[in-house]
Amino acid sequence: MVGAAMAHAPQPVKPFSSGMRSPIVAPLTRGLIGLPLVLLTTHTDKYFAWTIAPPITAAFLGANYWSSAILAVLASRERVWARGRISISPALAFAPLVTAATMMHIHKFHLGTFYGWFWVIAYAIYPPMLIVMLLRQLRTPGGDPPRTSPLPLWVRGTFGAQAVVLLPLGALMFAAPGVAQHLWPWPLTSLTSQALSAWVLAFGVLAAHALRENDLARVKVALLGYPVLVLLHIVALARFGSDLDWGGAPAWGYVAFLLSCGALGAYGVSRALGRPSRPRPSGSAAPRPSEGLPEASA
Repeated sequence: MVGAAMAHAPQPVKPFSSGMRSPIVAPLTRGLIGLPLVLLTTHTDKYFAWTIAPPITAAFLGANYWSSAILAVLASRERVWARGRISISPALAFAPLVTAATMMHIHKFHLGTFYGWFWVIAYAIYPPMLIVMLLRQLRTPGGDPPRTSPLPLWVRGTFGAQAVVLLPLGALMFAAPGVAQHLWPWPLTSLTSQALSAWVLAFGVLAAHALRENDLARVKVALLGYPVLVLLHIVALARFGSDLDWGGAPAWGYVAFLLSCGALGAYGVSRALGRPSRPRPSGSAAPRPSEGLPEASA
């Protein structure tokens, strides 16, 4: 009897380890890298790791770094691996490509400055550190809680469309920058094409991951990060929109991407605000952060 009861006992849920959640290091590092890109956009020759032109490229990068810092903060609040890992898969796609682009174009970096060395050291350390932490996370015992709130068809369709467009575009931008130039709304160098390709692929991986998870709780942190991403890109366009070729399809493809992210973000915010809090029994104490984890599906 005891053996049968143990065989049918629910599997514990895999926690989101503190190393992977990174409530301080990831947001701080991304915020610092994005700082000169957002606030000193036209002065990257003095205040960034390499000189970036036109300014819309720097603004684009800065918007992504700052919004990814917010994503890291949101993910750090999760305690269940299944509900925070959507913040990790984009980093796994992004980090190795940026490191590779850096080493391929190392002669273009301002290695006589703090900014240049900060970038090079950060991206030399980040990919192997990420792999080590991921392996440690995957070895943590436990499983995933069951899916309880499948995504609506239009949300899955939006994620699917993003993945179908962004994954091949990002791969082409890295592998063949000269060819991909014709698919981008403003001029790029080989370095900026490959640096931006890492972000394009990261967005595509996030979309594909969300499609696979197909559960509101598991993609919530990504949905709540989209409004910040869209707002920062709108600011970038307001400042440097004249750098875009508005007569070509790529510029309107960029706008369509932002609109799709805005729709996803609006859905996430509406669901977050519309979810009623669960009342606790009278006289019961609030659960500690380590308590109240859902049971994993068998």
